[in-house]
Amino acid sequence: MFNIFLSPKIPPNSPLSKGEKAGSPLPKGETPPFRKGGQGGIFFNMAGFTTLPQRGAILIIVLWFIVIVTVMVAALATETRLSAKVVFYNKIGMQTWNDTLQALHVAQMELLINRMPDPPGEEQEIPLGERKNKKYRFDGRVLDLAYPIPDTVQIRIYEHAGKINLQRLNKRQLRQILEKRIGDDPEKLDPLLDAWRDWIDSDDLKHVNGAEKDYYEKLEPPYEPRNSRLETVEEFLFIKGFAEVFEGVEMDTAFTMYGNVSGGVNPNLATREALMLIPGLDEGLINTILTKRREKEFKSYSDFNELAEPEQLAKFRSWMRLSATSNFYTIAIQVKPPEEIDKSETEEEAANTEALDEQEETASQPPEENQRAYMITVQPKGTNQFPRILMVNPYGVLPDTRHELMSSDEDENGNDEAQSTFPSPFK
Repeated sequence: MFNIFLSPKIPPNSPLSKGEKAGSPLPKGETPPFRKGGQGGIFFNMAGFTTLPQRGAILIIVLWFIVIVTVMVAALATETRLSAKVVFYNKIGMQTWNDTLQALHVAQMELLINRMPDPPGEEQEIPLGERKNKKYRFDGRVLDLAYPIPDTVQIRIYEHAGKINLQRLNKRQLRQILEKRIGDDPEKLDPLLDAWRDWIDSDDLKHVNGAEKDYYEKLEPPYEPRNSRLETVEEFLFIKGFAEVFEGVEMDTAFTMYGNVSGGVNPNLATREALMLIPGLDEGLINTILTKRREKEFKSYSDFNELAEPEQLAKFRSWMRLSATSNFYTIAIQVKPPEEIDKSETEEEAANTEALDEQEETASQPPEENQRAYMITVQPKGTNQFPRILMVNPYGVLPDTRHELMSSDEDENGNDEAQSTFPSPFK
């Protein structure tokens, strides 16, 4: 081992202890305890002295050791923080999923309760003329349910009688929808109608302007026509030319494959996207329908006399199914992260104060576009079992909800400047 001396001590038997000068010859066989280095340093022998370069090497080793330890501690701390974040967000994910399932079960119970008769005497408290069909609550509004749900979620339910049923669409109605999108041009309409007929017929014979198997097999990627009824809403876009016509349309918000409502929608349940495709309805009239139905349901065609011009009413009357229901529902669950809900009382009071101050400004702004939700399509089966689940879409798109921010007066005054939800690509 090396001995480190802060103040080097000359051994008693050293020549310098006897008064000899540095650089004088030493007896044979003796080793000088130290000598001057070439760089002005002093080198000590290993008999009891540590040289200055050795001290520098030790210092460098110590510094490197400190650096390595620092890096290891920093890496460990970073890994610990990342692990903590993973645990935190996993906890949030589990809590969110738990809240979603709880909300789903409550929504399913709401559908069962909706099929049950009201308690005796409850209907008598409401005048007959003011009574509303309780099924019309399922028009996409945010619902207050019979059973409590977590504060982190809100529930909307859509009755499929408010969407256009593709399986029950006839040629005349499809032509009217296409005319609403691209105009009354036979050169554009006839190829689309022929392609649709070729898709749903059972043979491989092509209509004049249609498309059959030989056309679709040349596409990339290739596929074959159904040669039968459509089975999904998305399949509608696989027909030749239809993807271009319906570009920008959220198909699931306007169309459905469920129910027996033929060739129309119930205006008390209709989505904005479905109404935008019906002839005779413009943006202003659609906003009026969506806001007026909150106050009073549409029970007869005469209810539209004060809202629409006679020419408009003549066009869309055949599309209105005033009492139609489908018994198919889509439950939409919107989830907010728990950490955004769990605030202190001070923060909540400040947020409420700020919300009140900006209420008018917020009311004038449209809701966030393309709101997404966890969506489940179900079919109730009686009152003693949960509805049958038909389809699950974890990232479903909600229909347009801008009318929820409008009052009955605002839709009459502010719709002239409104634009179509999905303008036609051909205009």
